[in-house]
Amino acid sequence: MAKHRIIFAGGGTGGTVGPGVAIAERLVGLDASVQIHFLCSDRVVDRMMLASGPWSFTPMPAVIPSIRPVAGLRFAVGWWRTRRAAERLIGTADGTRVVSLGGFVAPPVVAAANAAHVPVDLLNLDAVAGRANRWIARRATRILTAVPTDLPGAGSPLGIPLRQAVVPIDSRTEACEVLGLDPKLRTLLVTGASQGARSIDRFMQSFIDTETAALRGWQVLHLASPATSAVLVESYAAAGIPHLVLPFLDRMGLAWTVADLVISRGGASSVAEIAGSRTPAIILPYPWHRDRHQARNAEAIVEGGLAEVLDDPSDGPSAAASLADHLRSKLFDPEDLDHRRATAGVSTEDAAATIARLILEPDAGDSRSPSPIG
Repeated sequence: MAKHRIIFAGGGTGGTVGPGVAIAERLVGLDASVQIHFLCSDRVVDRMMLASGPWSFTPMPAVIPSIRPVAGLRFAVGWWRTRRAAERLIGTADGTRVVSLGGFVAPPVVAAANAAHVPVDLLNLDAVAGRANRWIARRATRILTAVPTDLPGAGSPLGIPLRQAVVPIDSRTEACEVLGLDPKLRTLLVTGASQGARSIDRFMQSFIDTETAALRGWQVLHLASPATSAVLVESYAAAGIPHLVLPFLDRMGLAWTVADLVISRGGASSVAEIAGSRTPAIILPYPWHRDRHQARNAEAIVEGGLAEVLDDPSDGPSAAASLADHLRSKLFDPEDLDHRRATAGVSTEDAAATIARLILEPDAGDSRSPSPIG
């Protein structure tokens, strides 16, 4: 057996899997003998992000919790089956460590790790910790937080781990060539992250129709929901706006290389990528999160002068009108965007490398021991 065997638990969104991949990349660089296995969800985004790399992965049958009777039964069955599968895959504690990335896959895996007396690192990725992370925190050996958080027991923030595929490359011309974009035009990036955002897509469709003049001299790279992609392509084409509409882009570093302005959700990974690429941003937090944690995630880049947080256009006509006004003003003032990029006060340290070293050196900060649960 390798000296180190690391099992990552979590999945369902790129914002959950991506940081795990980033850490795994650095782990391999630090110790080529390390064995890495991901216990992820069965969603397509997980398979896409984990398909390449010197690690293995197993989709788990866990599903999102629900209070509805039938869905609740599926959750219970998925929990039980995931825990049993995790017990077989985790094996013994010798040389093994579980890293929880959060989300609905992680809790039953952590339960299996506790039963096997395998140490657990919780990597917290959100300013406002969710229910899964609060549950896991009480059972983790150590809490590593990427951002300032309200999670009890968390230490100093380490930064969001960014996988190598999301880091900008040196040549904007090369990135445009790979994407099929024009290097002479400024680029508006529109993204709802790995899950897409129909409310943003619908807003852009309306903006294309009513504000075509504001987009002159710009091209749009739009990562859209599959349900709206075809309509958006038609709208961009009809308005004569150069565009590339994709459902997903694994090499997001290319997008950050070419982007002069981004409209984005406020997931922790998205915010970190914005900071790492120093891309001026309009952040639209996911409107159905009652705790508004995506707005909290974006506080650092707002304070650093790189971003503004606005309400999602689904919140009503006034929210949509405010977003249109802000977007129009930024498209007509590219010099201000250049100034924001040049003067932004944001950190670009390699958090993934820091966290990888902590995982390989578990005695550096282990202050708690897991409590086995049934």
